[in-house]
Amino acid sequence: MHQPPENHREKDYHSRVRKVLAYIQENLQEELSLGKLSAIACFSPFHFQKIFSRYVGESPKQYIMRLRLERIAHYLALYPALSINDAAFQIGFSSPSTFIRGFKKYYGITPETFRNLSLDKISKIGTSKTRKGKSFDLQSSEFWSLDMISEEVPGLTSEMNIEVKMNRSLNVAFLDAHLGDEDAIPNIFKALTRWAEPRDLITGDTRFIGMLLDMPFFTEYEKCRYRACISLPEGASAPKDIGFTSIPGGKYACYTMTGPIRSVFKSLVNFSHGWLTRSGYQIAEITGFEIFSENPAVKPYESIERQVFIPVKPA
Repeated sequence: MHQPPENHREKDYHSRVRKVLAYIQENLQEELSLGKLSAIACFSPFHFQKIFSRYVGESPKQYIMRLRLERIAHYLALYPALSINDAAFQIGFSSPSTFIRGFKKYYGITPETFRNLSLDKISKIGTSKTRKGKSFDLQSSEFWSLDMISEEVPGLTSEMNIEVKMNRSLNVAFLDAHLGDEDAIPNIFKALTRWAEPRDLITGDTRFIGMLLDMPFFTEYEKCRYRACISLPEGASAPKDIGFTSIPGGKYACYTMTGPIRSVFKSLVNFSHGWLTRSGYQIAEITGFEIFSENPAVKPYESIERQVFIPVKPA
C-alpha cells in the first residue's frame, strides 16, 4: 500500500531536516550559510528556513548559534589551557567580540567568569532558563537543585574499575531525539530498529550505542540531544534515508553501569572529578557514548547494563 501523499511528504521533510542537523553537528566550526544548508536539504532558502523552524523549534541561525555557544561552554569547563579567543575561532566565530556578546546574552555572564565557576555552579545557571520537559523521574527544579559534585552515583566510586582501552572505529546508522521527552530513548531505538530489521542490519554482532550530544550543565535539558545508533556490518554502504557517521577509533576510558540517564550524567561528573584528575589523562573530545548489552527498544533503558566510553588523551 502506498503512503498517503501528506505522510510521504512529512517523512521526506523529516529526512531532509535530519540530514542538515547531522551536517551541522559534524561541521559546527565551518561557515554554515543559509544557502549551503538549504542546498543540502534540497529546498529553496526561504522554504528551508520555514521547514527547519517548524520542525526544530528554532531558526537555523538560532540553532547554530546556540550549539556553538554550548560547545564553547563545554570547552571552557574542560580545557583550562585553551584561550577564550582560540575556543571562539575553533568553533566558527569570526570575531571574539561577537562571541563574547552572544555568550553573555545566552548565559548571563562573560566567558571568563563562566570559566572560573565550579561545575556545580555552572549547572545551576540552568535554573534561570525555562524547562518544560519531564526529566527522568524528577521534576526539573528537583534535578537542577541536586549537588552534581558531592553526590556520588551508587556503584561509581574511586575504587570502581575504570579501564583505558583502544577501540576500533565503528560505522553507525543513527537517529537523534531530545531528552525532554521522557520516553525519548526507547522510542528512538524502536524507530531505528523498525528501519534496520527489514534491511537485515540487525545481527548477533550488532552493537546498540547511545551518544550524549549535549550535557545539561550547558544545555537546557529539554534540548539535550541523544543519538541512538546501531553499528553497521563491515563494508555496508552509507544509508541514504537515515543518519550515518563514524565513531572514531582511539583510546577510551571505560566503565560499566546501569541506571537511569540521570545516573549517567552524574557518573560523568564523578569520573571527571575522581579518576580523571589522578590518571594522567584528559578528555580528548566532548562526546562520549555508551554501548548496551541489549537493545533498548525491547528492554527498559535503566535496567540494561552498558559500558560508558569517554575519549581520552595524555594530560
